Amino acid sequence: MNNIHLHIIGSETFVSLLDELDFNYNISSNRNLKYNNQDLFVRIIVAEKLQLIEIKKYFLENIPTIFLLSNKDYLIKNNLKLMEFHVALFVPIEVLSFREILNILITKYNFFKKSKIIINGYEIDSNQRVIMKNSTKVKLTEKELNLILILKKNKGLNKSFLLKSIWNQT
Repeated sequence: MNNIHLHIIGSETFVSLLDELDFNYNISSNRNLKYNNQDLFVRIIVAEKLQLIEIKKYFLENIPTIFLLSNKDYLIKNNLKLMEFHVALFVPIEVLSFREILNILITKYNFFKKSKIIINGYEIDSNQRVIMKNSTKVKLTEKELNLILILKKNKGLNKSFLLKSIWNQT
């Protein structure tokens, strides 16, 4: 990851506040921000300042997002379900708590992202040791996972290299 960007939608005041607190992240309020694989974007949505239709669009994307809400019933009332990398915080919030939650969300997302490997249309989750394609999911042993990862990394392996690197034999 090169940079961490906080993409704040719904409150210029919150943008100014985070700028003043020197969070050491790139902070933007541009709604048409383009994402790339080199940077990590965390979206911060001040929900009550936006139209419900726009909020629902953000709930469909499973990217790191913090929803700032003033009404604890907002999610239930509007039939909104948080995805894996979504966090709902209710204002007022403590700045130190916000920073801690933000750091936890970033750490969790980075861990998740590093564990996903795509090889020829197959998705491998190295944390859960599972290989998937379409709706088929197969559990891998630790040795099977290591073998796949070594084969992906290295071209033209020989038997002695595999025995040494996978089975710790010479």
